[in-house]
Amino acid sequence: MTAPAEETADERATGRLFGLSDAVFAIAMTLLALDLRVPDLGPHPGDAALVRALLDQGPHYLAFLISFYVIAVYWMRHNAEMRTVHASHPALLRRTITLLLMVCTLPFAADLLGTYGGQDGIAIAVYAGINLLAVGSLLMIRYEARHHRLTTDTAPASGNLELWFDLVGLALAIPSGYLFPSRGLLVMVGLMVLSGALGSIVTRRRDQRTRASSAADAGVEQD
Repeated sequence: MTAPAEETADERATGRLFGLSDAVFAIAMTLLALDLRVPDLGPHPGDAALVRALLDQGPHYLAFLISFYVIAVYWMRHNAEMRTVHASHPALLRRTITLLLMVCTLPFAADLLGTYGGQDGIAIAVYAGINLLAVGSLLMIRYEARHHRLTTDTAPASGNLELWFDLVGLALAIPSGYLFPSRGLLVMVGLMVLSGALGSIVTRRRDQRTRASSAADAGVEQD
């Protein structure tokens, strides 16, 4: 039986990890907005010139929206996982720090994507690669939490299938900038949306089958 002092230490350690993670996610989301700049067109630009300048920055706006959404999804998934964790472990700390490293790098990757996403394949590859590592870190966090019995959730992680679909989509997105030099950004976004939708559908159907099976088993026991 865990002593009260050890329980308090575990709660303090997980609370500090939770707080650090939330702070990093919040700062990374805020830093994304620094790439949204007002066009420098002089004191009295015409409407046509201003609209044209804003449209020229379209890739930056798209990179901002994608990255803000992606970081928000990472935060929600990590937040849901950490709420079931009752103790800390060095392996869990390492996986979380790796995830936070990837999240901290996303503002740079978003700026690179907005500037060169339509010209050079390396920008797409860097952005997709960073997200690939971030999703892999989330999977490892879930694995470590269950492997070391740090979580109060004994059921299989329902989001694992979605993360695996995300991994496949991001892996396919890495070469898209080279295969489609002028449309690599749109192809990557399409792959991310498609993998997310497929993962959500498969996960939902699996959960429905699990609930149906549990209900059938309960009915058999009552009979």
